[in-house]
Amino acid sequence: MTAKLAVLLGIVQGLTEFLPVSSSGHLVLVQTFLGGSNPEADYMLFDVLLHFGTLVSVFIAFWGDIRELIIEFFGWVSSGFKLEGHAYRRFIVMVLITIVPMFPVLLVKDQLDALFSNTMFVGCALLVTAVVLLLSERAPRLHKDAANASWLDALLVGCAQAVAVVPGISRSGSTICAGLFRGFSRDFAVRFAFIMSLPVVFGANLLEVGDALAQAESTGIPLHLYAIGIFASMVSGLLAIRLIRLVTNKGHFRPFVIYCGLVGVLSIVATLAQSLAAGA
Repeated sequence: MTAKLAVLLGIVQGLTEFLPVSSSGHLVLVQTFLGGSNPEADYMLFDVLLHFGTLVSVFIAFWGDIRELIIEFFGWVSSGFKLEGHAYRRFIVMVLITIVPMFPVLLVKDQLDALFSNTMFVGCALLVTAVVLLLSERAPRLHKDAANASWLDALLVGCAQAVAVVPGISRSGSTICAGLFRGFSRDFAVRFAFIMSLPVVFGANLLEVGDALAQAESTGIPLHLYAIGIFASMVSGLLAIRLIRLVTNKGHFRPFVIYCGLVGVLSIVATLAQSLAAGA
């Protein structure tokens, strides 16, 4: 691992975490085809730590909402958990509901980890992401927000987030599109998709941080390279958030549809070419 590769992985994480193109899928492809290292040894650690940078970028970009959620949380508790007339309190409950579908994912963690070295699977998953984005352009322009969205809406968006743990399925793309399909306003779909990711991503980092530090010693990668990658992911993440808010409000995902389709096909072709070369 070099400083240049750490910066590259950080930029890839920051951009693809929030743009609807799958951060995990791109990190697998970059590590496999450009990194020249074992994805199972290095990638899982970097994927966990780079999320710290993107977490910071979400806090910066959505601090107004997050501040109100923190204030309303204490008000919600002190009032005996009353929700009536408090949109941000409903927002809190919706975020909590989205966490529920993540628990079954823990049961298949080992099987999911194996997919992080399967570039053929990643390519196919990127094609699925392209189809979802294309279909979302036909979603009706409705205006649900935290005040009138249902608990079922929140649960289904949470299911989309659970599916997106698969490399190649975009988390931001699937959750934003799920919100649009459920009638969320375009602004609320973006805000909810990013804020709902905070507890899940933060929890995943807490669970993995011990193994991450141990792996850093076993792979011999200096810790300062991880810091470089985290900073790069934070800066690029902020830029990506601004772009996806603009794109979602306009309702035109076509450039990302084309991009995911092309990268998906290219990764499949490259994987087949490598297999043929290895068998020759």
